[in-house]
Amino acid sequence: MSTPQADYYRLRTEWLRFKSQLFDGLTGLPALPAVVEDVRRLLDARGSAEVLYLDLGRSGWHETKLGWAAYDEAVRDFAAMVAGLQQAGSLGEGSVVCLLTVRSDRFLVFVDGGPEPDPASTTRGEAILSVLQQETRRFRGGSLLGSLQLSGGQARIDNDPMVRSERAIQQAVAAAMLASLVQREGIDAARRDELARMISDASIRSVFHPIVRLVDGGVIGHEALTRPLRSSSFASVEELFSFAESTELLVEFERLCRGTAVRSAASVPDLGLLFLNASARAVEDPQWSSGVMDEVLAGAGLAPSDVVVEITERLAIVRHDDFQGALRTFKRRGYRVAVDDMGAGYASLQALASIEPDFLKFDVSLVRDIDHSSIKRSLLESLRQLADKIRARVIAEGIEREGEKDTLLDLGIELGQGFFYHREDE
Repeated sequence: MSTPQADYYRLRTEWLRFKSQLFDGLTGLPALPAVVEDVRRLLDARGSAEVLYLDLGRSGWHETKLGWAAYDEAVRDFAAMVAGLQQAGSLGEGSVVCLLTVRSDRFLVFVDGGPEPDPASTTRGEAILSVLQQETRRFRGGSLLGSLQLSGGQARIDNDPMVRSERAIQQAVAAAMLASLVQREGIDAARRDELARMISDASIRSVFHPIVRLVDGGVIGHEALTRPLRSSSFASVEELFSFAESTELLVEFERLCRGTAVRSAASVPDLGLLFLNASARAVEDPQWSSGVMDEVLAGAGLAPSDVVVEITERLAIVRHDDFQGALRTFKRRGYRVAVDDMGAGYASLQALASIEPDFLKFDVSLVRDIDHSSIKRSLLESLRQLADKIRARVIAEGIEREGEKDTLLDLGIELGQGFFYHREDE
């Protein structure tokens, strides 16, 4: 039997379900269906509108490699940035800001379309996109927003009485998305050509970051990192490798990086162990199992026992079954194994134990300002205990201050690396 109280809770439940589909809890922004009436009013008042489609996740590597929590923070910061422009009046009167869908990283901005633009002139949407790209690059907050590559597309909506405005809005959004995709495909084609030239010209260099004992600063090894010889269209090395992973050129590119690192390592004083990063396809590259890499190492005066192969925590867990055989082959040949980016959100004790890594490298997000965070200290202490159980040595990444180093020492962390010990010359 229905009662007023039961009806209240039923209606409240329905309202909350409805609200969760139309309003995004992370950014506080509505989704497109919730603002269609606002856009229709903009069309009625101005006669035309322009929709700007903003794709924050174009490069794709940030969330998978840095974890969803860090990426969520960047999405939230970007939403606040757009909302700030709207509140300041920079988007124009009657502007509407929303997400394509809830829990998305695709944004929509509707603004006054103005008179029909000259094809050679800059539209309002293009001008706003340029401002947002500049603001994103200059972002100095604690999140990774400043490293994201914002792309976008624009489309015009004219108030045609013969066309239902709701359909005109949806068609314009689809056109703006397509324009963004076309722009992205053109950029990606140019980047693929650049990557191919990088490989053919061997136009990369290796830099070496020391890994030290925290107690006395003694160097036990160096991590080899790749840098382009010339400025490129990639905003960061991480973006370069992420793009390479999406092409058929990855294996060839990583072979170039490994070979360059090994040959360059021969001239590094007090090299110690050589840490080499490896993607999923690099781990499965037959160069390792066939002995070709052993020969490359021998040419530089090194042996497999001098090399530590680094794989990310995500690969160690997600590709656990695929990698077990390959990693056992590594270890039989004398190579050591490190699991990188520990603490980025994927840890599995059972999977890590079966891999039997020699090193666990704790992610920079756990190390940064650890002297000011009891939560990070507790978490890192738990991970150190995990390392003790699987008999792996611990390396803390991203140490920048003495306070961080001292706190890590107090927690029993043996090894570390970061700008506190080495700041790369650009």
